[in-house]
Amino acid sequence: MKKWLSDFLVSGISIELEDGVLVIRYGESIFNIFSDLDARDRYIALLDAVDNDSDVKAVLSINDHGCLGEEPYEKYINTLCGGNKPVELEASREFQKNREHVRQLCFHYYTITKRLATKKLIIDGLQGTVVTPIFGEALSADIRLASDDLCFSLAHKKYGIHPTGGLAFFLPRFVGQGKANEILLTTDVIDAKSALDLGLVSQVFPNDDFESSCIRAAKELAGISSATVEATKRLSFQYEKALKDYFYQETE
Repeated sequence: MKKWLSDFLVSGISIELEDGVLVIRYGESIFNIFSDLDARDRYIALLDAVDNDSDVKAVLSINDHGCLGEEPYEKYINTLCGGNKPVELEASREFQKNREHVRQLCFHYYTITKRLATKKLIIDGLQGTVVTPIFGEALSADIRLASDDLCFSLAHKKYGIHPTGGLAFFLPRFVGQGKANEILLTTDVIDAKSALDLGLVSQVFPNDDFESSCIRAAKELAGISSATVEATKRLSFQYEKALKDYFYQETE
């Protein structure tokens, strides 16, 4: 086993290297990672190690069914509020200055920037309900694969908070500013077919064979020339300053 694989030990996450594809599986309590500085640093160190390992061609992240849904997200929000959730969190100065909430915003900035800057192909396999912050972060992946029961939930609106995870930054790049505003303000859920039609995901697989389908697809994608992947990503990521300014404004 490669040393950097054993160095990455985070609760609720497992990883393995399979035929050039690093598979990262996210399990229960994944929202706790938002405020875990050590977990964030380990994840960034993992991508740094992957960048320097020629045996790794692609990184595939897959979530357990249900772990990114509305119930764990609501539990996370309630935890931020000490179990006493105000109706409009964004209007609450206490929430805006909440240390754990600010850590979440910073977590997204650091991990998204690293995913965009890495030389390796980043692939996200998404199944079940996926709430706002993970929806946003998923749009920073190079390729998104969906289960047929995928549902992007814009659950942030229930709490009167802005769309986190960089969603308001990335979504207009896929659908245009006007459509993005419509989705962010008036849409509650986006199902797998709609996500495919909008170009938010690349492929949709049956739920009962989802993980193995994602791994097969990732192995095929891993066959793309490393030089092509690296050059394409470098040329595509020309908005680093704009992304930094966006997250600076968000945390302010």
